Amino acid sequence: MIAPVAGHDHHDDDDHHDEDDHHDGDDDTDDESDDGIEIETGTTIILEGETSDWVGAEPEEIEGEENPTLVLEEGEEYEIGWEQGNGGSHNLELVDEDDEVVDEHETEVTDDPGEDDIFEFEATDEMAEYVCRQHPDTMRGEIRIE
Repeated sequence: MIAPVAGHDHHDDDDHHDEDDHHDGDDDTDDESDDGIEIETGTTIILEGETSDWVGAEPEEIEGEENPTLVLEEGEEYEIGWEQGNGGSHNLELVDEDDEVVDEHETEVTDDPGEDDIFEFEATDEMAEYVCRQHPDTMRGEIRIE
């Protein structure tokens, strides 16, 4: 009976069978993270700068997500920026598939982010990712344009 690793969920299996479906939903949420999280037009997207990754702060849909994939509507306006997470120096850039900054959508490197570290942009199909140039291997998330 090792196969029923559902013993791992032993209470969930008996009492919350529907919640197992929600666990599948949670898995779908994880899949949504891979597929992306749709961001409403006009939303301000705030990320926390942790050297290990960007952590979603706002909107609520991305809160706590590491390097969340953002699904944006082409031609629509959004704001994006970052706030301090770990005290390190970071910046935020919107880049294309060649890792080049799109339309000068970037912030200066700083360890004390403020209003200058939030900018408005129009979503274009050129945009592929957001990245911290100081930590490009870990602080990078996908942008999907629909």
